Amino acid sequence: MHWSALTLALAALATAPQLFAAGMYREPVKELDSKSWNRVMSVEHASMVAFVAPWCGHCKNLGPEFSSAAQSLAPLIPFYTVNCNEEANRRLCAEHDVKGYPTIKAFPRGKKGAARPYEGQRNRGPMVEYAKSLIPERVKKYRADEGGDAVVTKFLDEKPALPHALLVHPSAPSIPFLWKVLGHRLSGKMFLGYVRDTPKHEVLSTVGVYDAADKRDTARLVYWPVGASRAEVVEYDGALKFNAILEWLEAHLSGTPLPSSSADKPKGASEPEPAASDASKARASATDKATDDADAKRRAKLEESERRDRLRREKLAAKQAAEQEQEDEEAASPVDAPAPEPVEEDEAEPQLDIPVESPHAEHEEVAGEQESGTPVDAPEPEVAEDFEEEAEEEKENVHDEL
Repeated sequence: MHWSALTLALAALATAPQLFAAGMYREPVKELDSKSWNRVMSVEHASMVAFVAPWCGHCKNLGPEFSSAAQSLAPLIPFYTVNCNEEANRRLCAEHDVKGYPTIKAFPRGKKGAARPYEGQRNRGPMVEYAKSLIPERVKKYRADEGGDAVVTKFLDEKPALPHALLVHPSAPSIPFLWKVLGHRLSGKMFLGYVRDTPKHEVLSTVGVYDAADKRDTARLVYWPVGASRAEVVEYDGALKFNAILEWLEAHLSGTPLPSSSADKPKGASEPEPAASDASKARASATDKATDDADAKRRAKLEESERRDRLRREKLAAKQAAEQEQEDEEAASPVDAPAPEPVEEDEAEPQLDIPVESPHAEHEEVAGEQESGTPVDAPEPEVAEDFEEEAEEEKENVHDEL
Protein backbone atom coordinates (compact mmCIF):
# COMPACT_ATOMS: atom_id res chain seq x y z
CA MET A 1 0.00 0.00 0.00
CA HIS A 2 2.87 2.29 0.82
CA TRP A 3 4.47 1.72 -2.57
CA SER A 4 1.15 2.24 -4.32
CA ALA A 5 0.71 5.67 -2.76
CA LEU A 6 4.30 6.58 -3.60
CA THR A 7 3.79 5.49 -7.18
CA LEU A 8 0.67 7.67 -7.51
CA ALA A 9 2.51 10.63 -6.03
CA LEU A 10 5.40 10.24 -8.47
CA ALA A 11 2.96 9.92 -11.35
CA ALA A 12 1.26 13.15 -10.27
CA LEU A 13 4.60 14.94 -10.14
CA ALA A 14 5.47 13.65 -13.58
CA THR A 15 2.27 15.01 -15.12
CA ALA A 16 2.16 18.26 -13.12
CA PRO A 17 4.36 20.28 -15.52
CA GLN A 18 1.85 19.67 -18.31
CA LEU A 19 -0.86 21.32 -16.23
CA PHE A 20 1.13 24.12 -14.57
CA ALA A 21 -0.22 26.81 -16.83
CA ALA A 22 -3.71 26.20 -15.49
CA GLY A 23 -2.58 27.51 -12.11
CA MET A 24 -0.01 30.12 -13.16
CA TYR A 25 -1.92 31.53 -16.12
CA ARG A 26 -5.60 31.78 -16.88
CA GLU A 27 -7.80 32.08 -19.94
CA PRO A 28 -7.50 33.24 -22.61
CA VAL A 29 -3.79 32.33 -22.42
CA LYS A 30 -3.15 29.03 -24.20
CA GLU A 31 -0.32 26.62 -23.47
CA LEU A 32 1.52 25.30 -26.52
CA ASP A 33 3.72 22.27 -26.99
CA SER A 34 5.95 21.32 -29.89
CA LYS A 35 3.00 19.91 -31.86
CA SER A 36 0.44 22.67 -31.36
CA TRP A 37 3.18 25.24 -31.96
CA ASN A 38 3.48 24.40 -35.66
CA ARG A 39 -0.28 24.46 -36.14
CA VAL A 40 -0.79 27.82 -34.40
CA MET A 41 2.22 29.59 -35.88
CA SER A 42 1.41 28.51 -39.44
CA VAL A 43 -1.29 31.22 -39.45
CA GLU A 44 0.10 34.63 -40.28
CA HIS A 45 -1.03 36.66 -37.30
CA ALA A 46 0.63 38.55 -34.45
CA SER A 47 0.99 36.85 -31.07
CA MET A 48 2.86 37.06 -27.76
CA VAL A 49 4.58 34.02 -26.24
CA ALA A 50 6.01 33.55 -22.75
CA PHE A 51 8.63 30.78 -22.41
CA VAL A 52 8.44 29.74 -18.75
CA ALA A 53 9.22 27.03 -16.22
CA PRO A 54 6.94 25.88 -13.37
CA TRP A 55 9.61 26.29 -10.68
CA CYS A 56 10.44 29.89 -11.72
CA GLY A 57 9.28 32.50 -9.21
CA HIS A 58 9.37 35.33 -11.77
CA CYS A 59 7.21 33.22 -14.08
CA LYS A 60 4.61 32.90 -11.33
CA ASN A 61 4.70 36.66 -10.77
CA LEU A 62 4.25 37.23 -14.49
CA GLY A 63 1.12 35.08 -14.63
CA PRO A 64 -1.55 37.60 -13.50
CA GLU A 65 -0.20 40.47 -15.63
CA PHE A 66 0.29 38.30 -18.71
CA SER A 67 -3.22 36.87 -18.34
CA SER A 68 -4.71 40.34 -17.89
CA ALA A 69 -2.98 41.61 -21.03
CA ALA A 70 -4.26 38.59 -22.94
CA GLN A 71 -7.78 39.32 -21.73
CA SER A 72 -7.54 42.93 -22.93
CA LEU A 73 -6.63 41.94 -26.48
CA ALA A 74 -8.55 38.68 -26.87
CA PRO A 75 -9.27 37.48 -29.48
CA LEU A 76 -7.46 40.05 -31.62
CA ILE A 77 -3.92 39.14 -30.52
CA PRO A 78 -3.49 35.73 -28.85
CA PHE A 79 -1.13 35.16 -25.90
CA TYR A 80 0.59 31.78 -25.44
CA THR A 81 2.92 30.04 -23.00
CA VAL A 82 5.48 27.27 -23.56
CA ASN A 83 6.70 25.10 -20.68
CA CYS A 84 10.41 24.79 -21.34
CA ASN A 85 10.75 22.36 -18.44
CA GLU A 86 9.01 19.71 -20.55
CA GLU A 87 11.43 17.38 -22.32
CA ALA A 88 9.38 17.54 -25.53
CA ASN A 89 9.56 21.35 -25.59
CA ARG A 90 13.26 21.84 -24.84
CA ARG A 91 14.26 21.74 -28.47
CA LEU A 92 11.61 24.35 -29.30
CA CYS A 93 12.87 26.61 -26.52
CA ALA A 94 16.46 26.15 -27.67
CA GLU A 95 15.51 27.10 -31.24
CA HIS A 96 14.23 30.41 -29.93
CA ASP A 97 17.33 31.03 -27.83
CA VAL A 98 15.60 30.82 -24.47
CA LYS A 99 18.29 31.11 -21.81
CA GLY A 100 16.33 32.40 -18.85
CA TYR A 101 12.81 32.48 -17.48
CA PRO A 102 10.54 34.05 -18.21
CA THR A 103 11.46 34.96 -21.79
CA ILE A 104 8.74 36.86 -23.64
CA LYS A 105 8.83 37.08 -27.42
CA ALA A 106 6.53 38.62 -30.02
CA PHE A 107 5.76 36.92 -33.33
CA PRO A 108 4.34 39.56 -35.70
CA ARG A 109 3.70 37.10 -38.57
CA GLY A 110 3.75 33.70 -36.94
CA LYS A 111 6.41 31.45 -38.46
CA LYS A 112 6.73 33.68 -41.52
CA GLY A 113 8.70 36.36 -39.75
CA ALA A 114 11.44 36.73 -37.18
CA ALA A 115 10.57 36.82 -33.51
CA ARG A 116 11.13 39.98 -31.47
CA PRO A 117 12.26 39.82 -27.83
CA TYR A 118 10.06 41.80 -25.47
CA GLU A 119 12.24 43.67 -23.00
CA GLY A 120 9.68 46.09 -21.56
CA GLN A 121 7.96 46.11 -18.20
CA ARG A 122 6.11 42.96 -17.26
CA ASN A 123 2.84 44.75 -16.58
CA ARG A 124 -0.46 44.60 -18.40
CA GLY A 125 -0.36 48.13 -19.85
CA PRO A 126 3.11 48.06 -21.46
CA MET A 127 2.58 44.54 -22.81
CA VAL A 128 -0.77 45.53 -24.36
CA GLU A 129 0.72 48.59 -26.06
CA TYR A 130 3.67 46.59 -27.37
CA ALA A 131 1.40 43.88 -28.74
CA LYS A 132 -0.77 46.48 -30.50
CA SER A 133 2.34 47.95 -32.14
CA LEU A 134 2.90 44.61 -33.90
CA ILE A 135 -0.07 45.26 -36.20
CA PRO A 136 1.02 47.01 -39.42
CA GLU A 137 -1.17 49.39 -41.38
CA ARG A 138 -2.90 47.28 -44.02
CA VAL A 139 -6.23 49.17 -44.23
CA LYS A 140 -6.66 52.06 -46.69
CA LYS A 141 -8.42 55.07 -45.19
CA TYR A 142 -10.61 57.38 -47.28
CA ARG A 143 -12.21 60.79 -46.72
CA ALA A 144 -15.94 61.10 -47.25
CA ASP A 145 -15.74 64.85 -47.90
CA GLU A 146 -14.49 63.96 -51.37
CA GLY A 147 -17.98 62.66 -52.10
CA GLY A 148 -19.51 59.20 -51.81
CA ASP A 149 -19.09 58.39 -55.50
CA ALA A 150 -15.40 59.38 -55.48
CA VAL A 151 -14.72 57.25 -52.39
CA VAL A 152 -16.35 54.10 -53.78
CA THR A 153 -14.72 54.55 -57.21
CA LYS A 154 -11.22 54.98 -55.74
CA PHE A 155 -11.70 52.03 -53.41
CA LEU A 156 -12.85 49.60 -56.11
CA ASP A 157 -10.18 50.74 -58.56
CA GLU A 158 -7.36 49.81 -56.19
CA LYS A 159 -6.02 46.26 -56.35
CA PRO A 160 -8.68 44.94 -58.76
CA ALA A 161 -7.29 41.39 -58.52
CA LEU A 162 -8.49 41.11 -54.90
CA PRO A 163 -11.95 41.08 -53.34
CA HIS A 164 -12.84 44.30 -51.48
CA ALA A 165 -14.34 44.88 -48.04
CA LEU A 166 -15.24 48.42 -46.93
CA LEU A 167 -16.11 49.39 -43.36
CA VAL A 168 -18.29 52.52 -43.20
CA HIS A 169 -18.56 54.14 -39.78
CA PRO A 170 -21.05 56.90 -38.92
CA SER A 171 -18.79 58.90 -36.60
CA ALA A 172 -15.37 57.44 -35.66
CA PRO A 173 -12.52 59.21 -37.51
CA SER A 174 -9.92 56.55 -36.64
CA ILE A 175 -9.74 53.00 -37.95
CA PRO A 176 -10.94 50.56 -35.27
CA PHE A 177 -8.21 48.27 -34.01
CA LEU A 178 -10.36 45.24 -34.83
CA TRP A 179 -10.43 46.28 -38.49
CA LYS A 180 -6.65 46.82 -38.47
CA VAL A 181 -6.11 43.29 -37.16
CA LEU A 182 -8.40 41.87 -39.87
CA GLY A 183 -6.48 43.83 -42.48
CA HIS A 184 -3.29 42.22 -41.22
CA ARG A 185 -4.79 38.72 -41.09
CA LEU A 186 -6.18 38.98 -44.63
CA SER A 187 -3.25 40.87 -46.14
CA GLY A 188 -2.60 39.74 -49.70
CA LYS A 189 -5.95 37.93 -49.83
CA MET A 190 -8.43 40.82 -49.56
CA PHE A 191 -8.25 44.60 -49.83
CA LEU A 192 -9.78 46.36 -46.83
CA GLY A 193 -10.84 50.01 -46.66
CA TYR A 194 -12.29 52.36 -44.08
CA VAL A 195 -14.26 55.60 -44.29
CA ARG A 196 -16.22 57.78 -41.89
CA ASP A 197 -19.49 58.62 -43.60
CA THR A 198 -20.99 62.11 -43.82
CA PRO A 199 -24.04 63.12 -41.76
CA LYS A 200 -26.11 62.68 -44.93
CA HIS A 201 -24.85 59.08 -45.39
CA GLU A 202 -23.38 59.82 -48.81
CA VAL A 203 -21.15 56.72 -48.91
CA LEU A 204 -23.88 54.27 -47.89
CA SER A 205 -26.26 55.94 -50.33
CA THR A 206 -23.72 55.58 -53.13
CA VAL A 207 -23.18 51.93 -52.28
CA GLY A 208 -26.95 51.44 -52.28
CA VAL A 209 -27.50 50.05 -48.78
CA TYR A 210 -28.77 53.17 -46.99
CA ASP A 211 -32.37 53.17 -45.81
CA ALA A 212 -33.76 56.26 -44.07
CA ALA A 213 -36.05 54.05 -42.02
CA ASP A 214 -33.08 52.09 -40.68
CA LYS A 215 -32.14 53.75 -37.38
CA ARG A 216 -28.93 51.77 -36.82
CA ASP A 217 -26.14 54.06 -35.68
CA THR A 218 -23.37 51.49 -36.11
CA ALA A 219 -20.65 50.61 -38.56
CA ARG A 220 -21.68 48.89 -41.80
CA LEU A 221 -19.58 46.34 -43.67
CA VAL A 222 -19.97 45.81 -47.41
CA TYR A 223 -18.15 43.36 -49.66
CA TRP A 224 -17.43 42.99 -53.38
CA PRO A 225 -16.10 39.73 -54.91
CA VAL A 226 -13.32 39.89 -57.47
CA GLY A 227 -14.55 41.45 -60.72
CA ALA A 228 -17.93 42.45 -59.26
CA SER A 229 -19.58 45.66 -60.36
CA ARG A 230 -20.50 48.38 -57.92
CA ALA A 231 -24.10 47.15 -57.87
CA GLU A 232 -23.06 43.60 -56.90
CA VAL A 233 -22.37 44.56 -53.32
CA VAL A 234 -23.03 42.24 -50.39
CA GLU A 235 -23.68 43.66 -46.92
CA TYR A 236 -22.71 41.90 -43.70
CA ASP A 237 -25.49 41.87 -41.12
CA GLY A 238 -24.00 39.69 -38.38
CA ALA A 239 -22.45 40.58 -35.05
CA LEU A 240 -19.72 43.20 -35.27
CA LYS A 241 -17.21 40.95 -33.51
CA PHE A 242 -13.80 39.80 -34.63
CA ASN A 243 -14.40 36.06 -34.95
CA ALA A 244 -17.80 36.47 -36.61
CA ILE A 245 -16.50 38.95 -39.21
CA LEU A 246 -13.35 36.90 -39.85
CA GLU A 247 -15.40 33.75 -40.40
CA TRP A 248 -17.75 35.59 -42.79
CA LEU A 249 -14.92 37.09 -44.85
CA GLU A 250 -12.95 33.83 -45.00
CA ALA A 251 -16.11 32.03 -46.15
CA HIS A 252 -16.38 34.46 -49.06
CA LEU A 253 -12.70 33.93 -49.86
CA SER A 254 -13.22 30.18 -49.98
CA GLY A 255 -16.17 30.58 -52.35
CA THR A 256 -18.69 29.15 -49.88
CA PRO A 257 -20.46 32.13 -48.29
CA LEU A 258 -22.24 31.46 -45.04
CA PRO A 259 -26.05 31.33 -44.99
CA SER A 260 -27.32 34.85 -44.53
CA SER A 261 -30.44 36.93 -44.18
CA SER A 262 -31.95 39.07 -46.89
CA ALA A 263 -29.66 41.95 -45.90
CA ASP A 264 -26.61 39.86 -46.68
CA LYS A 265 -27.35 39.50 -50.37
CA PRO A 266 -26.39 41.40 -53.52
CA LYS A 267 -28.37 44.58 -53.98
CA GLY A 268 -31.63 43.89 -55.78
CA ALA A 269 -32.07 40.35 -54.42
CA SER A 270 -35.27 39.81 -52.46
CA GLU A 271 -37.05 37.06 -50.64
CA PRO A 272 -40.12 36.87 -48.41
CA GLU A 273 -39.40 37.77 -44.81
CA PRO A 274 -40.17 35.00 -42.31
CA ALA A 275 -42.77 35.73 -39.68
CA ALA A 276 -41.17 36.89 -36.47
CA SER A 277 -41.86 34.94 -33.31
CA ASP A 278 -43.27 36.53 -30.19
CA ALA A 279 -39.91 36.24 -28.46
CA SER A 280 -38.09 37.94 -31.32
CA LYS A 281 -40.75 40.66 -31.43
CA ALA A 282 -40.30 41.23 -27.70
CA ARG A 283 -36.51 41.45 -28.09
CA ALA A 284 -36.88 43.84 -31.01
CA SER A 285 -39.32 45.97 -29.02
CA ALA A 286 -36.93 46.06 -26.05
CA THR A 287 -34.05 46.99 -28.34
CA ASP A 288 -36.09 49.78 -29.96
CA LYS A 289 -37.11 51.09 -26.54
CA ALA A 290 -33.50 51.11 -25.32
CA THR A 291 -32.45 52.94 -28.50
CA ASP A 292 -35.25 55.48 -28.10
CA ASP A 293 -34.31 56.04 -24.45
CA ALA A 294 -30.68 56.61 -25.38
CA ASP A 295 -31.72 59.05 -28.13
CA ALA A 296 -34.01 60.87 -25.69
CA LYS A 297 -31.16 61.24 -23.18
CA ARG A 298 -28.84 62.61 -25.86
CA ARG A 299 -31.47 65.10 -26.99
CA ALA A 300 -32.13 66.18 -23.40
CA LYS A 301 -28.42 66.80 -22.84
CA LEU A 302 -28.16 68.83 -26.04
CA GLU A 303 -31.23 70.88 -25.16
CA GLU A 304 -29.90 71.57 -21.66
CA SER A 305 -26.55 72.63 -23.08
CA GLU A 306 -28.25 74.95 -25.58
CA ARG A 307 -30.43 76.43 -22.81
CA ARG A 308 -27.40 77.22 -20.68
CA ASP A 309 -25.60 78.81 -23.62
CA ARG A 310 -28.67 80.93 -24.38
CA LEU A 311 -28.93 82.15 -20.79
CA ARG A 312 -25.23 82.94 -20.73
CA ARG A 313 -25.52 84.97 -23.93
CA GLU A 314 -28.59 86.84 -22.65
CA LYS A 315 -26.84 87.76 -19.38
CA LEU A 316 -23.80 88.99 -21.28
CA ALA A 317 -25.95 91.09 -23.64
CA ALA A 318 -27.88 92.64 -20.70
CA LYS A 319 -24.65 93.50 -18.91
CA GLN A 320 -23.19 95.13 -22.01
CA ALA A 321 -26.41 97.11 -22.59
CA ALA A 322 -26.41 98.37 -18.98
CA GLU A 323 -22.78 99.47 -19.24
CA GLN A 324 -23.46 101.26 -22.52
CA GLU A 325 -26.52 103.01 -21.05
CA GLN A 326 -24.48 104.20 -18.07
CA GLU A 327 -21.77 105.55 -20.37
CA ASP A 328 -24.38 107.40 -22.44
CA GLU A 329 -25.90 109.00 -19.33
CA GLU A 330 -22.52 110.15 -18.09
CA ALA A 331 -21.68 111.63 -21.47
CA ALA A 332 -25.02 113.51 -21.67
CA SER A 333 -24.98 115.02 -18.12
CA PRO A 334 -23.14 118.45 -17.57
CA VAL A 335 -19.84 118.29 -15.81
CA ASP A 336 -19.92 120.23 -12.56
CA ALA A 337 -16.82 121.21 -10.76
CA PRO A 338 -16.56 119.15 -7.63
CA ALA A 339 -17.11 121.15 -4.46
CA PRO A 340 -14.12 121.22 -2.17
CA GLU A 341 -14.55 118.79 0.59
CA PRO A 342 -13.96 120.00 4.11
CA VAL A 343 -10.71 118.73 5.43
CA GLU A 344 -10.95 117.42 8.91
CA GLU A 345 -8.06 117.68 11.25
CA ASP A 346 -7.39 113.93 11.28
CA GLU A 347 -7.40 113.75 7.46
CA ALA A 348 -5.25 116.82 6.77
CA GLU A 349 -2.37 116.21 4.44
CA PRO A 350 1.06 116.33 6.05
CA GLN A 351 2.76 119.66 5.55
CA LEU A 352 6.36 120.18 4.72
CA ASP A 353 8.46 121.26 7.66
CA ILE A 354 8.95 124.87 6.52
CA PRO A 355 9.89 127.41 9.16
CA VAL A 356 7.16 130.02 9.54
CA GLU A 357 8.31 133.58 9.87
CA SER A 358 6.36 136.51 11.22
CA PRO A 359 4.34 138.32 8.59
CA HIS A 360 5.76 141.65 9.79
CA ALA A 361 9.41 140.47 9.59
CA GLU A 362 9.79 141.40 5.95
CA HIS A 363 8.38 144.88 6.48
CA GLU A 364 10.58 145.33 9.49
CA GLU A 365 13.63 144.32 7.48
CA VAL A 366 12.70 146.61 4.64
CA ALA A 367 12.06 149.45 6.97
CA GLY A 368 15.43 148.94 8.61
CA GLU A 369 17.20 148.93 5.24
CA GLN A 370 15.36 152.00 4.12
CA GLU A 371 16.37 153.76 7.25
CA SER A 372 20.00 152.78 6.67
CA GLY A 373 19.86 153.95 3.07
CA THR A 374 20.58 150.53 1.60
CA PRO A 375 18.59 149.54 -1.55
CA VAL A 376 16.06 146.80 -1.02
CA ASP A 377 16.03 143.76 -3.42
CA ALA A 378 13.11 141.30 -3.87
CA PRO A 379 13.48 138.05 -1.88
CA GLU A 380 14.25 134.79 -3.87
CA PRO A 381 11.58 131.99 -3.81
CA GLU A 382 13.75 129.32 -2.19
CA VAL A 383 10.83 127.66 -0.39
CA ALA A 384 8.89 127.07 -3.65
CA GLU A 385 11.90 125.37 -5.30
CA ASP A 386 12.35 123.03 -2.35
CA PHE A 387 8.67 122.09 -2.46
CA GLU A 388 8.79 121.26 -6.20
CA GLU A 389 11.91 119.08 -5.81
CA GLU A 390 10.38 117.07 -2.96
CA ALA A 391 7.14 116.63 -4.93
CA GLU A 392 9.08 115.29 -7.94
CA GLU A 393 10.95 112.79 -5.71
CA GLU A 394 7.67 111.61 -4.23
CA LYS A 395 6.20 111.02 -7.71
CA GLU A 396 9.27 109.04 -8.78
CA ASN A 397 9.08 106.81 -5.74
CA VAL A 398 5.42 106.01 -6.37
CA HIS A 399 6.18 105.12 -9.99
CA ASP A 400 8.99 102.76 -8.95
CA GLU A 401 6.71 101.00 -6.52
CA LEU A 402 4.08 100.44 -9.15
